[in-house]
Amino acid sequence: MRRIASTLLPAALLALCVALPAFAGNPTPTTHYRWKDAAGVVHFGDTIPASALAGGYDIVDNDGRVVRHVARELTPAERRVAAAAATREAAAKRAAQQQNLEDAQLLSAYPTDKDLEQSQQAQLQQIQTDITTLQTNLRSQEDTLTELLAHAADLEHSSKPIPPIVNKRIAEQRESVNGERNALAQRRADLANARTKFTAQLQRYRALRTKYQGDDPSAQQ
Repeated sequence: MRRIASTLLPAALLALCVALPAFAGNPTPTTHYRWKDAAGVVHFGDTIPASALAGGYDIVDNDGRVVRHVARELTPAERRVAAAAATREAAAKRAAQQQNLEDAQLLSAYPTDKDLEQSQQAQLQQIQTDITTLQTNLRSQEDTLTELLAHAADLEHSSKPIPPIVNKRIAEQRESVNGERNALAQRRADLANARTKFTAQLQRYRALRTKYQGDDPSAQQ
């Protein structure tokens, strides 16, 4: 066994010596840097000075190929501008996505523009019905207020004091009348806004139908 071991040892040492040059020819990659100074002169180095960090630099391999570019540091003002631009871009993207979704839903819900018009008219009619109901309620509230005020006037003409309960009812009734008037004004505004919205909606629907003629509109995103 000793003779075999002594015979194998010189062979192993020889194999190791032959392999060493092969490892020496493939050194471990080293990180290098390339940057420009204030005068625009290009520099290379295994380390990079702090003064070069703000201007941006390249990380290169042993063959001088750029592995990664590190952009220069932004000033606080530039960061604010970049952040604002990113916010606007994100908002615009969300708005476009929402518009595409609404377009697809619009085209999917109404096979023809007549179907859309009928739906719009039904909604307008509901608003108009609400307005009519509010007008009726307002007249009733105004009549009640008129009666209370007339009763208070009769008491004054008779030199009688107006009971606190009457004053309270008058104040409450005035509040009710104002509430009905505000609700009526809001519903009238809703009607005007709906008409404007529906006109634009119908125009867009027709434009989309023309654009996607022959395609499946509900599949367009």
